[in-house]
Amino acid sequence: MFKWIKRHRIISIVLVVIVVIGLMVRGAINMKKESDRKFQEEMVKEVKKNEKSIEEFVRSSDENKVVKTITIDYDSIEHNPMGGVMVDGYVNGDKELSFGVIISNNYVGDKREYNISGGISSKLSVLMRRPYK
Repeated sequence: MFKWIKRHRIISIVLVVIVVIGLMVRGAINMKKESDRKFQEEMVKEVKKNEKSIEEFVRSSDENKVVKTITIDYDSIEHNPMGGVMVDGYVNGDKELSFGVIISNNYVGDKREYNISGGISSKLSVLMRRPYK
């Protein structure tokens, strides 16, 4: 009879330990998801804050004035491993006329500055540039 009680107690302790470990893992996973969600929201805010700069970047190469509308693809926002935020978009509703930019932060003293760099698709480049004479 005592062996049965001892075995039951050991099984109960093992089950409790397994449940506690499972709850800890689940909590860690939920914390990671929440952290990732907040980080994504911050990146979206950065992109929205710099929409005008992104438009200026795209329009700066538009020698033929073909750019009528610029659409930013908010689902494409990603963190750049080298720092900054990467985002894609397209022009005039045509996804083949695409561009990609990186928004990076630089601090000059206490002042925060944003740098926009990136590239445009070859099809968009051909439409935007004047031919050589």
